[in-house]
Amino acid sequence: MKLLVYVPMLTPRIKYIFNFIFNDVLKTQVGFSSNLAEFKKSELPKITYADHPVGNELFFKNSALLLAHNIAPPTIKTTVFGDTIVPFAVEGSSLPFDVFAASFYFLSRYEEYLPYKQIGNGLFHAEQSLQYKLKILDVPIIDAWALILKNLLLKRYPKLFFFNKRFTFNPVICMAPSANTKRGKITEVASNLIQQVSARFSAKRLVTDKQEEIKSFIESLHDPYGSPAHFYYSRPKDTVNECEGELRLPESCLKSINSGINNDFRMGYTKTPGFRAGTCTPFYWYDLQLEKNTHLLLHPIAINDLSLKPDKNLNSKHILNQWQKLFDSVHLLQGNFYMLWHQDTLLSGDKGKFGRKLYKEMLANFLPLTHDLRPQ
Repeated sequence: MKLLVYVPMLTPRIKYIFNFIFNDVLKTQVGFSSNLAEFKKSELPKITYADHPVGNELFFKNSALLLAHNIAPPTIKTTVFGDTIVPFAVEGSSLPFDVFAASFYFLSRYEEYLPYKQIGNGLFHAEQSLQYKLKILDVPIIDAWALILKNLLLKRYPKLFFFNKRFTFNPVICMAPSANTKRGKITEVASNLIQQVSARFSAKRLVTDKQEEIKSFIESLHDPYGSPAHFYYSRPKDTVNECEGELRLPESCLKSINSGINNDFRMGYTKTPGFRAGTCTPFYWYDLQLEKNTHLLLHPIAINDLSLKPDKNLNSKHILNQWQKLFDSVHLLQGNFYMLWHQDTLLSGDKGKFGRKLYKEMLANFLPLTHDLRPQ
């Protein structure tokens, strides 16, 4: 039994965000109707997304954002909802804000297409985001809102079926120099070795050996838990995944698509932990310039190891306590917890000593808390 949604006009934006929330996050089926007579006659569980309700069904008042076909600064009114401040306030609706417009605004990264103050490297920084200003950056807020929608629907339609979700913990290891390392620069360890070996051994071979060392170390930590690590190599011939560098919209996504890349592991802020797109569920990138969905799957990164500021007084316990809050929120919502690690952080020697220690303690802290990844 699927959910039927009445919309006077089905736009690409409406179709995209409704499918994401109901199909991908809530694991149920959703269909659309713009035929008023057909909608009234249907006996399916149904809701209306329009200016006014049709009958006594759940009604969600729409705002202008999802009806538009251009990129322009929207008028965003806020209101209080529970213990948070939420955008796109509306009146006379089942919720006091347009949850679908707010979700689309965050998921599409709409604000990153608008003019913003260029700071440093010109990238969009966490502090400039609406989530940061509303103090909801550390919560996968779209998934939390989706759970509220689910509860509203089940009260009205107890027979509406939702598939079960399963929490996943995904440390992603990017086997390429971090954004702090110039492209093509060999690590200090490799550079020292190069001076001692014959010229017939290429730098590429030494880097590969170092990568294999890191891979072996990480796998040895994961083995007791029966939980695999995910390794990605950013090479010219690798046209499957992307994990290297920082994400700049829309340029980075267009480049990934043109390169034949299917999965991108950069949807997060490098310096600030949190949920850049407001979700802990992988999602397909929506091209706002062409107003269409794409095949590029973005994996939301809650924590990037580049957020570890160089400091001799780094305390692993303090860091893990901060990370724990993000982990707990995703675990509660049965979402997907992604962390991005770079090979630079995990090198042997003094440079990677703290990174390896932190990675080991992270696994010991997080994995036993999952239901399906306990040590045997």
